[in-house]
Amino acid sequence: MSVAVTVAFVASLGSFITVSSADLTVRASARVPVDWQVQVTPQGDPARVVAAVGRLPDLRAHVAVDRVAVPELSATGPDGSRQTGQAQILAMPQDYAAVFPGEIRPLVGSARGVLLAQQTAANLAVVPGETITVRTADGATSALTVDGVVDLPAADSLFQVVGAPANAGATAPPDNVVLVPPDRLPALARGTTVVHQIHVGFDHTVLPHDPAAAGTLIQQRDNHLQIEVAGGALVGDNLQSALSGAREDALYAFLLVLLLGVPGVALAATVAVLVVALRGERRRREVALLRLRGAGPGTVLRLAAGETALTALLGAALGLPMAWLAIRLALPAGSHLVPASTWTALGVGVGVGVAVAAGTQLGPAIRVMQDRRAGTVRADTSFAPPDRAPWPLRLGLDWILLAGAAVTFWLTSRGGYHVVLAPEGVATTAVNYAALLGPAMAWPGLALLVWRISAGWFARRTGRLSGDRPGRAPELEAASLRRRRHIVARGSAGLAVALGLAASTAVFTSTYDAQARLDVALTVGADVAVTEPPGAVVSPSAGDTLRDAPGVRAVEPLQHRFAYVGPDLQDIYGVNADTIRRVAPLRDSFTPGSTVSSALATLSSTPDGVLLSAETLHDYQLRPGDPVQLQLQTGPDRIYQPVTFHVIGQIKEFPTAPKDSFIVANAAYIIHVTGSDAVGSFLIGSSDPTATAASLRSRLAPGVNVADVRSARATVTTASGLAASDLAGLSRLELGFGVLLALACSGLALLLGASQRRRSLVLLRAFGATPRQRGRFLATEARGLVLGGVLGGAAIAAAISYLLIKVLTGIFDPPPAAPAIPVGYLVALVAGVVAAAAAVVVLGGRMAGAAGPKELRDL
Repeated sequence: MSVAVTVAFVASLGSFITVSSADLTVRASARVPVDWQVQVTPQGDPARVVAAVGRLPDLRAHVAVDRVAVPELSATGPDGSRQTGQAQILAMPQDYAAVFPGEIRPLVGSARGVLLAQQTAANLAVVPGETITVRTADGATSALTVDGVVDLPAADSLFQVVGAPANAGATAPPDNVVLVPPDRLPALARGTTVVHQIHVGFDHTVLPHDPAAAGTLIQQRDNHLQIEVAGGALVGDNLQSALSGAREDALYAFLLVLLLGVPGVALAATVAVLVVALRGERRRREVALLRLRGAGPGTVLRLAAGETALTALLGAALGLPMAWLAIRLALPAGSHLVPASTWTALGVGVGVGVAVAAGTQLGPAIRVMQDRRAGTVRADTSFAPPDRAPWPLRLGLDWILLAGAAVTFWLTSRGGYHVVLAPEGVATTAVNYAALLGPAMAWPGLALLVWRISAGWFARRTGRLSGDRPGRAPELEAASLRRRRHIVARGSAGLAVALGLAASTAVFTSTYDAQARLDVALTVGADVAVTEPPGAVVSPSAGDTLRDAPGVRAVEPLQHRFAYVGPDLQDIYGVNADTIRRVAPLRDSFTPGSTVSSALATLSSTPDGVLLSAETLHDYQLRPGDPVQLQLQTGPDRIYQPVTFHVIGQIKEFPTAPKDSFIVANAAYIIHVTGSDAVGSFLIGSSDPTATAASLRSRLAPGVNVADVRSARATVTTASGLAASDLAGLSRLELGFGVLLALACSGLALLLGASQRRRSLVLLRAFGATPRQRGRFLATEARGLVLGGVLGGAAIAAAISYLLIKVLTGIFDPPPAAPAIPVGYLVALVAGVVAAAAAVVVLGGRMAGAAGPKELRDL
């Protein structure tokens, strides 16, 4: 059974890696609205480039998109005329949104004809049916009737600078965008250069399951196209960029399995050793009898090899169905096994099982044959507990390993702990395996340290603190524990590793889950967020109508505008600094060098204060107290005008804010300088987000978007593409096997002790000792073993959890301020171990102490 558990554990972990990698590839490719943007160079021939694109393998669709820049858009309405700065005109077929649905999202009006981006419609204050005027590069004007307003969810990639160096940094998408049918472009492109692009979509179902292999395939297609067009086009490879992120995520999944799986495999092998040790005394007697009857070393080894082969075969036969069941239970819904990779994982599992069987059964037989004491039945059947410490402890290997782990961790964490290396502009992703030396040395070092401390504690155990009442022999029980201290301490170390494995996995998973929930809350903005449609002018008082929805605790208006910091367009959020914490998920880590409470208090006391991102502070050499000129849309004509603010600090994260640069300011000051109190969204704190969102959706006007944290959990992507379901699957594997191995370690270690003390227990019963008196000897060992294992497991779990969170910090978004402790699971785990130990003491003591004729004859 121990071999079967090992086979199941290894095979299920291997299958998890392959399935997770395949799911990462699917998710990464599905998030890309347009795989390639092939841009024709000035010397290129558009017809030749289109023909070359059409010959690409696994092509799903390719659409020609032309783009021109015009100097100005304008519109005249009841409030007067409004003008914008430079605008981009995109000419694309009318079925473009159907071919690439993730690129355009209709908001108001028709999805065909002349369409305005939502920010452009807001800048010009126009709605479908109204007319805008386009001033072309040659000074002419052309009137366009607006058919609809759309959102461009992937504007960053749509307007990317194709062919820019990878480390050039992202550019902000244009504020003003107009989409027109292709036949309207010639009149708008007079006097300017037309940029020709071909948007390409591939069939993602034929991509390799491994993100690295899929990225390599796409890169090879890119290289082939470049050769075929001979400098006539450049490729904006959005799919390759997404697969590059998935490649990094796949490495994190591999590291999770490596850091948590390898100790689990070692622990499963330890359980197998304990199982074999249960019948070690009988095996020595059997080998001695075989040698007494003339069997040579070769015969004994062949018999042991046959037994090993049978054990491995039975273990594989039981382990493979267990692995299949574990995989099915662990994988998220909708995941599918990858046949070739799954068979490879199962084969590796069987191979590890065979190695464990050989090491635990054939190895001891070889050692018995090579033992210098071998030669007499008496010598081969005698057993005395070892009095010397094992050689790793005599050499101080635990201190050496722990010192090495500490030094390695210090060296690798000085400049930031980066275990997955993804240099910008480099198409490959690598693992800094040197960063893994710390956890690799910490596991065995901590296990040996628990062994050392437990043995030292048992060696000093006396019965002086126990009452010497009739029927009890506390000093004799303590002496027995001192004599067997290294054996019991070995069991404590094994139990500590099992508990440390399960507990560290639980802490890591809970921490990840807490950060994932925080990330979803940051993306949504609060428990529930009500976002007004583009162009809508809603005052803060409209939030009063939301307060009577079920479960609502608080409603907070949030302004969302845009401001220029130099040439950079950034999101600016207007908040009420005194009340925003009622609904927003804010953490001290969001404001480096300060706390959220302090930063908001400073913002509240500084009407024109702003919190800026680190990138903005660095790029413009700004410090707290410095004035900064931001350009905001002000007045009825919504023209960008400079407004003076003062820097009060730095901010890294904020609800609904993008991951890059943004600004947080006082809503009252923004209203004062712009003349508009329009609210972009309302953040709602709710005791039942699902019920609140459902109620609001049923009564708010069409076009108003209502989101809640529970519904958004399935769609929000964290910093790592590892979905919560994937990590939950790994945690189910690790926690399930961790509990099984912890119970097995405690139970088998105590059963081994009962087996080794069988002779003395039988003699005690023959001399009239009661079951309770005999049980005290086993109970003394059980208390020492469980107490040492639980305390040692807590220390191992604390150290390994810290290292895991540090090593895999890139998987968290945002990074955690402190680990999350799953108290319920840990209490249940320890209670299970104590219950298993108590059951073994009671049942094992009764079985080992049986003193019938058969047992007396076998002594």
